[in-house]
Amino acid sequence: MNRRLALAITIAAIALPGWASDDTQHADVVQLTAEQITQILSGNTIAGTWSGSSYKQFFAAGGMTMYVPDGGPPDQGRWRTNAEADTYESWWQMSNWSGYKVVMSNDGYAWINGDTLEPFVVMPGKQVSW
Repeated sequence: MNRRLALAITIAAIALPGWASDDTQHADVVQLTAEQITQILSGNTIAGTWSGSSYKQFFAAGGMTMYVPDGGPPDQGRWRTNAEADTYESWWQMSNWSGYKVVMSNDGYAWINGDTLEPFVVMPGKQVSW
């Protein structure tokens, strides 16, 4: 198992009781800190859905990211975390920096997209090509 992923799982298991959620709509959901987001994303690929469309995305340790939608062209951008807001932030050619909360629930990880949870799984290393 990837060392960073194992560390993130260990941190989550230890810290889970302390991540109390005030969100009554998603009572079983806990927000990750910026440090935890960095640990699970940096150097890894995620696979998930966004607004019903499947994708994979690689997060290089240096801040580059590559988004590869199923059936569409890849898009290269930048990523970082914001420790003050405990959010993930991304920058794309067609937009400025945008921030998103990342949460963990009994079902795994998810982005918060408005009122919707957009689930994803973490895969070790670079698992996309362009």
